[in-house]
Amino acid sequence: MRYRRVLALVEQGADAGPAFGAVRALAPDAESLGVVACPPPRPHAWLPGVAAPAPAGGAGTGWLDRLREEAVPLAGRVAVGAVPDLDPEALAALAGDREVDLVVAGPLPAAAGEAVSELRRLRPLAVAWVAAAAAAATARLREPARELLCVAPGDRARAALAGFLRDHGDPSQRVTLLALASPSRDALAAALEVAGIRARVELAGGFGSGTWRTLETVARERRLDLVVLSRLPGALLRSAPWPAPLLVLPPAAPSRTGLRRPLDVPDLVDAGGPLRLRAGYGYGVGRNPPVEDQELALVSDGRVVARVRTRGGEAELPAGLAAGSLGVFRARDAEGLDPVVAVERQVAVIRPGVLPLLPFDAELAPEDLAALARVDGAEPLAVRLRPARSCHLLRERLRGAGLAARVVDASAVLDEGEAADVSEAHDAVRLARVGGRLRAAGFPVAAIVHRGPHPPAAIGFEALEARQLAGRAWRAPPLAPRPDTLDARLDAATAAPAIEGNRVELELDNVTARGWLLEAIRGARRTLHLQVYLATDDDAGRRVEAALAGAGRRGVKVRVLVDSLHGLHGSFGLENPLLARLATRPGVEVRVSRPVAAVPSVEDLKRRDHRKLVVADGAVALVGGRNLAHEYYTGFDEVRVGPRTPWREVPWLDGGARVRGPAVAAVERAFLEAWTGAGGAPFEVAAPGVAGAERVRVVVHQGLRDASTLEAYLALVESARHRLVAVNGFPLLLELEHALSRALRRGVRVQVLLGEVTPTHGGEPFEGPWASARTAATWLVHSRIDALVAAGAEARLLGVRDVPGWSPELGLVHPHVHAKAMIADGRACAVGSANLDVTASYWEDELLLVVEDEAVAGAFEARVQALLAGSTRVDRADPAWQRRVRARDWARHWPGILSI
Repeated sequence: MRYRRVLALVEQGADAGPAFGAVRALAPDAESLGVVACPPPRPHAWLPGVAAPAPAGGAGTGWLDRLREEAVPLAGRVAVGAVPDLDPEALAALAGDREVDLVVAGPLPAAAGEAVSELRRLRPLAVAWVAAAAAAATARLREPARELLCVAPGDRARAALAGFLRDHGDPSQRVTLLALASPSRDALAAALEVAGIRARVELAGGFGSGTWRTLETVARERRLDLVVLSRLPGALLRSAPWPAPLLVLPPAAPSRTGLRRPLDVPDLVDAGGPLRLRAGYGYGVGRNPPVEDQELALVSDGRVVARVRTRGGEAELPAGLAAGSLGVFRARDAEGLDPVVAVERQVAVIRPGVLPLLPFDAELAPEDLAALARVDGAEPLAVRLRPARSCHLLRERLRGAGLAARVVDASAVLDEGEAADVSEAHDAVRLARVGGRLRAAGFPVAAIVHRGPHPPAAIGFEALEARQLAGRAWRAPPLAPRPDTLDARLDAATAAPAIEGNRVELELDNVTARGWLLEAIRGARRTLHLQVYLATDDDAGRRVEAALAGAGRRGVKVRVLVDSLHGLHGSFGLENPLLARLATRPGVEVRVSRPVAAVPSVEDLKRRDHRKLVVADGAVALVGGRNLAHEYYTGFDEVRVGPRTPWREVPWLDGGARVRGPAVAAVERAFLEAWTGAGGAPFEVAAPGVAGAERVRVVVHQGLRDASTLEAYLALVESARHRLVAVNGFPLLLELEHALSRALRRGVRVQVLLGEVTPTHGGEPFEGPWASARTAATWLVHSRIDALVAAGAEARLLGVRDVPGWSPELGLVHPHVHAKAMIADGRACAVGSANLDVTASYWEDELLLVVEDEAVAGAFEARVQALLAGSTRVDRADPAWQRRVRARDWARHWPGILSI
């Protein structure tokens, strides 16, 4: 106990032994002690108009001298005196003059309790009341209090008691807690850590009608030295048979929270770097909005250990916080409050353990939670996948099911932002990704438990449904090495092995791509496999049609696979004339993927096959972003363009790769799986021999099953140390935006090449069907780049000017950028069909070629740098750009509506 300045109230002429015993128990190192001898009070004698009692005859000089002698050993400075009445105002003034932090009263007549209550109201002091029933035992106290009973009928009481135990407790004390609702042992241990309590604390049970029976039981089993309350129950002072001195803590500071919405915070995951905190408002139902732009204070060991400001409800805590639990409160309006009292929410900091870990969807059905509660030998961990769900309510569900009430947030683990455009359909995949992150951070992840309907792909652990848990014997899996290189990151997250011995050529030129495509078709002797998202019956489409028909006539087995919905062939009764003609050509077989025949579901519309690839004779493969249409395979200088040219006739920027060597077999296996999935007959895939020295990975992404191409892009971003170049024409996934922002913070130069979804000339859009809608889509794309520009990224709009055959009055033309590419440090690069948006990341099937070769990546970067040099840089200091940013801020959230 650490009380230092004590005021003791004793009855004149009575034995002061009980009061002095309480002083020894509560203030063993007191600096000063004032002893006030009071006459027996009348009820309400301190109120105006009530006569004071006559002076008592037992308080003579001899008695006061003996009182002083008894008091001297108790403190460094002692003062003793008598007063004519128990006047709370006079006592409050005296306590203020002496800077008293503890008042000891008693034994006093029960009527004195009213005066003591008034004294405590006038001055916020701790008051120790010694009831007559406890007088004899208290008088015998010679040492600091060791056996304590703390009574906490509510949250505020519990917080006040925590502050008291932090300031006055020590490991020699044993504290019994009688609370409104008994916390679990884990929750109690966490609360003790947050508050910095060193005493041993045990639970006595719940607070309710049996409170006095519980108190009597504890008093019978243990010789209580002290009972601690957070408020002064005046009636109880007069009537309760307290078995030990009663310490009533100072009144808590008035709450300044008013009707503020409650804070909702998931538990934190220590993955070896800064802790990511996500804070929202806990309404319980509906959308829980993020806590925007507020300072949050983090409490451990009874003090504030960090202050962070939220952005979009998120904040990063400094690395190195060793706490196992943290208290969280909003710093605004909490100035002057004891941090322990100010704590609004308490969260665990979860670190790798020994038992096999089972991350599971926090919204599993009750019967599935019950199955998890029966698991033996493994540690379940709830993962919140929908930010709108209240962590508080999720924890209550877990407690009700007998599970540990720990909830981590997927968005915080993945650092994916608000992720409004990532729908519930992807929760199983996101859960698997959380499992992958935890595994990479050293957690012994054995399995995830999802709620379907599509089982997600998992690397290094199983993906299970709750019904598959019964009877399993769990063993901790081998710990994965921490992925601190690009190779290791790609191994851990994509399941795409590195393939040596290839020759790779990359291009960002429509004419070159057209030449490669026609050369592959015309040179094929045995098989020609072509897959696209859409095919248009225009000049480019018909040229490829003729080449494919020619291959079929000379005996080549030609297989053409097109997405049914976007290829406008086989869905809703539609027929694509180009594909219909091809299907009649000898040697040519045309199939469509996932035709939609009836009323479509969201999955029917969104889960499409977006891959574009060609494989000729199993020896050469083309991969990239091009479909069969004019804008993909026409050079800028091959078409005449004027102000009234339709936007579809203005060529786009796209990119691709030509591969020879063993990696071709991986591309062809991807086509084989898609082909047989569309009803085609299987065929043999042979691995070609070594063709060069380049090392590549063929990353295949299956919608609603994995996020492999997203993980590949993230691996490139996270591995970059000096510079990072991205070519992207679609709304950037917020998770990728966050990753690029982290790269900027660690000093990486980030450059982004983008375009106008509707090409523009002199700032005006070209005309044509859907031009207005595509112009609005440009706002979506640019809105997802604005935050990066504000943070220091270099964003440039592809610019084309002075092209032979183009009208001079066009001025600067900004075409559409359809290429999907990324380059990290000039050492590794990626090109393929996968955009950097939510649709490519989660919904559609994609293919991405990752090249880990400095010569190839460096040459590709040089080509992109040449395009950047001739493009229009977005200037964050430009007032016009700033106005556009403000005008389209809403658009950042619009893709969430499109991507339901």
